[in-house]
Amino acid sequence: MDTLELLSRLVSIPSVNPRCIKGRDDLSGEGRIADFLEKFAADNGIASVRVEPVAGRPSVLLELPAKNGDPGAPLLACFAHTDTVWIPEMPEPFKVECDENGCCRGLGVTDDKGSLAAALLAITELKRRGGANCRFAVACTSDEESGFLGVESLLPDRLAPDAAIVMEGTCLDIVTAHKGTVRWKITTRGVSVHSSLVPEGENAICKAARIVLALERLGEELIGRPRHRRLRFPTLSVGTINGGTQPNSVPDRCEIMIDRRLLPHETVAEAEAEVRRALEGTADFELSEPTLYSAPFEIDEDAPFVRHMLEEARRVKPSAEIRGLYCSTEAGNTRGFRIPSVVFGPGDVSCAHSLREHIFLPEIEQAADILIHTAEHFCRKSL
Repeated sequence: MDTLELLSRLVSIPSVNPRCIKGRDDLSGEGRIADFLEKFAADNGIASVRVEPVAGRPSVLLELPAKNGDPGAPLLACFAHTDTVWIPEMPEPFKVECDENGCCRGLGVTDDKGSLAAALLAITELKRRGGANCRFAVACTSDEESGFLGVESLLPDRLAPDAAIVMEGTCLDIVTAHKGTVRWKITTRGVSVHSSLVPEGENAICKAARIVLALERLGEELIGRPRHRRLRFPTLSVGTINGGTQPNSVPDRCEIMIDRRLLPHETVAEAEAEVRRALEGTADFELSEPTLYSAPFEIDEDAPFVRHMLEEARRVKPSAEIRGLYCSTEAGNTRGFRIPSVVFGPGDVSCAHSLREHIFLPEIEQAADILIHTAEHFCRKSL
């Protein structure tokens, strides 16, 4: 199966994260793509394990033994997620369209099916060559877009690699740091009355408005803080606001969802305390437990595995560099178990989740080549 055929096949299989689309069982969940991955592994003589902690949300782990059969050989693992977001405006989301320059468009081509294709190309080529000096695994994970259920179901009991390559679109650069994410719901409450009797009621939306303005001021203060070398500053955003039932009633409830991006040295507790301080005296409110949390990530740029990956990337792309990402990835999970990790992959994640999403076929092949060469030269000295 060549690169375009593999990418087209992966994109053609709907695997939209269920939290991104409601009432469309024909499009959501990772079950169909897990079926494909199990068959792909069997057709190529590669061992696979299906891990399904929640019905319809499976991950698939592909594993290749070391060339010499040593069960104690170091294990290098690639992580590529199988779920996508949903872009309802995309006319033909499950069809890959490529132009004469090899630029391909389709739902998830960059996030993350191009990376998944590169990892599958790498493991099949390593299988053809009889393996590498290390053991090699590809973890095809579910639920990356909303909660990291897949990677959490694998680490560390099912998979405990000596090093991890978390595959996202980095333009073949090596990412050594990214922000974390924490989200909360803020609820304000009021007293509902007919809108002709405003003084007798209490408007929950007006309370929420004061809170939003206070959060805006906090967000501006965060941006003005001293900058992280790779990640600049933390951020805070009000993502949604919902309240009221009709214009002729004073609303008795309003909900705000906020998104806080964490730098590697920040904790959820510290960020929550800042929010509470910022909202003191604005209005009475309820702050939920985090509705989502993904850990920030950072690794020493001089770590042996980082230098190994940078050397391999520059062999193919001489301009490859170390940089950061502002979004979150599964590297927050791998690093949580002290696994030396980098984020790396074809395409540019900045175009993901949009109609602009695209990837260049040659970059997928270059990423596969880098993975193959990294595995063939991976050893204890790489850690």
